[in-house]
Amino acid sequence: MKVHSSLYGLVLAGGRSSRMGEDKSRLLWQGKPLYQHMIHLLHKAGIEQVLLSGAGFPEKTVEDLIPGRGPLSGIHAALMSLEYGDRLLVIPVDMPLVPLEAIQTLCEQSDKQQLCCFDGFNLPVVIPVTEDSRRVIAEKIQSDNPKDYALWRLYQALGGKTIPLPEDRIQLFSNANTPEEWRRINH
Repeated sequence: MKVHSSLYGLVLAGGRSSRMGEDKSRLLWQGKPLYQHMIHLLHKAGIEQVLLSGAGFPEKTVEDLIPGRGPLSGIHAALMSLEYGDRLLVIPVDMPLVPLEAIQTLCEQSDKQQLCCFDGFNLPVVIPVTEDSRRVIAEKIQSDNPKDYALWRLYQALGGKTIPLPEDRIQLFSNANTPEEWRRINH
């Protein structure tokens, strides 16, 4: 395992879970809360420092500076807490099937200047902490237009590279947003 010292992880666990009907981050996955599974996955990938976006967790969290902007709120708060030259790997709490090798590939193929994600997927993503990335995210999060909070608009503004994802891996990037999707992921 290669340790990535300037790469931080961010588990997005601060959503409302309205479609699930209960807090997704606390659903049990392999005997532990889902948010702990995702933190552990990032640690196994060589990311020593993992941040948790949300509130009410016993672990240290990064609280939204500007709430109500979806995943962009957590990303913004995390980027503002890091130093220029760092990188931030962002992953949602509700994607437990993402393979370790995929996280490792993102870590290895990303650099300190260019956003990097898998072709066809907004998350997980590695975002470099640069003056440009902070400026673009600050502009998007301050906008009164909710469409500006969409992650694809962030990618569009920052550019970046995508990594092809093998066809047999695509189903592993499923989110669990509803009880039905959660049951499907568990089977």
